[in-house]
Amino acid sequence: MRLSSYSIDGRSTWGVVASDGTLVEASGVADAPATLDEHIEHPSSTVVDALRSLVAGGGGASPETVVWMPPVRRPSKILGVAINNVIGQRIAHRPFANPAFFFKPPSSLVGHGQPVVVHESYEVTHPEPELAVVIGRRAKDVDEREALSYVFGYTIINDITSPGLKSEDSIELVMPPGSNTGAYGRLLGWRSNRDDEHARSNYLTYHARSKGTDTFGPIGPWIVTADEIADPNTLSVRSFDGDTPVFVDSTANLLFPVQRVIAHASASMTLLPGDIIHCGTSMKAADDGPYRGITDWDLRRVDGRPMRIDIDGIGTLSNPVQWERDR
Repeated sequence: MRLSSYSIDGRSTWGVVASDGTLVEASGVADAPATLDEHIEHPSSTVVDALRSLVAGGGGASPETVVWMPPVRRPSKILGVAINNVIGQRIAHRPFANPAFFFKPPSSLVGHGQPVVVHESYEVTHPEPELAVVIGRRAKDVDEREALSYVFGYTIINDITSPGLKSEDSIELVMPPGSNTGAYGRLLGWRSNRDDEHARSNYLTYHARSKGTDTFGPIGPWIVTADEIADPNTLSVRSFDGDTPVFVDSTANLLFPVQRVIAHASASMTLLPGDIIHCGTSMKAADDGPYRGITDWDLRRVDGRPMRIDIDGIGTLSNPVQWERDR
């Protein structure tokens, strides 16, 4: 099933997307929870069966009459996986041995069709097309072989990223000659240092704004339940600048597959129902496309064209860009 949160006539609701694209409200089912978040946290086979029967009857609302919301409204956390693509790892001086994570706040989420706001002061800001996993039950110290059984479903996320904001929130600490470089210096022995002076530098980068600014998390339009995706590691991911294909990739090119990502995350933090993990950027440039690297897709220069991401078996996420000059 495709499950979505949306508003219609100013009223927030959730429901099932029928095969013809119309949306059938869950409120037509006895004992259905008020929100999709509640349904994920407390699923009922009776409600699921009733939803399937309801959607088979058709007669839902046209998608043109609704405002799409993030399918999960209040996840306890949103985890992203850094550089989880064989292209990025291929050029890494030290490839990751395990998935490396960062957070996006729930306040960054916006639904399908809603604008991504980019201010002039953000400098370079670009999309990152990704598969997202929605956790369906409490997960802690999960065995990789069982990890997919904890998935409620899958959706699409656009991990908007601003290297411009990241640059503002980065600092280089240069220790005096002969001084103790501290824990950072001892732990960074794997670096490729150009000379003794470079070896005394510690680089610190903070990603909160560059990944978590308002509207930097377009997601949706819906969640496809896990039973409809046989293997999340074999899905084609295509992204478009307007109608122009720019990156054409596959989740088969994730260095760490979805199972490994979930298991490794659960070793450090308890995953809760509704939590979102986006699994890595699709970054293989389209043949004859205008961009060679993902950071070339600078949203300051798209002239109002929408960003679009298609993932096989899930659907299409599209969002316009709203460019604002600073006062």
